[in-house]
Amino acid sequence: MERIGVYGGSFNPVHTGHVNIIKYVLENMKLDRLIVIPVGCPSHKDNLLLNGNKRIKLLEVACKDIDKVTISDIEIKNKGVSHTYDTLLNLKKKYKDAIFYEIIGEDSADYLHEWKDYEKMVKECKFVVLKRNGYAYRAEHENIIVLESPLYRYSSTEIRERLKKGLDITGMVPRKVHEIIIKEKLYR
Repeated sequence: MERIGVYGGSFNPVHTGHVNIIKYVLENMKLDRLIVIPVGCPSHKDNLLLNGNKRIKLLEVACKDIDKVTISDIEIKNKGVSHTYDTLLNLKKKYKDAIFYEIIGEDSADYLHEWKDYEKMVKECKFVVLKRNGYAYRAEHENIIVLESPLYRYSSTEIRERLKKGLDITGMVPRKVHEIIIKEKLYR
């Protein structure tokens, strides 16, 4: 049975922490595949996202050399609000004989019980919770796995703020992603 990780997020922009998480989860969860899904229209915050196709392009560049990673536009193509449970059901249709692992941070885990169809989701997949600075999540369900993952310093919000102020982001995003952001004047 194939073990598939699902890592959703805004990736606005993708940064080195995201890339390190992808590598860490692939290795530590012994996944056969990791599907990275940038959100289209988020359900829980204002939509201040860079165009979906540009975020996909940046993710493809960032993950180019990582085996077993697929970048999916499933939520970008969805014109309505994207809910994780609906995306999971769509993936289950495509990958019928798979065990799914939803990758989230402790910040998201803190309000997991508020997610649309949370009770159904926790039966349909396993959640893998990664450490985030300032959080101390404790799993309350057998299908929730808390990984003692390293903490990553950067946030997309911080990177966007630095770009708006004209500050350097070297090392915060993968080199090729940095080149595209500068060349195309993204997040200015």
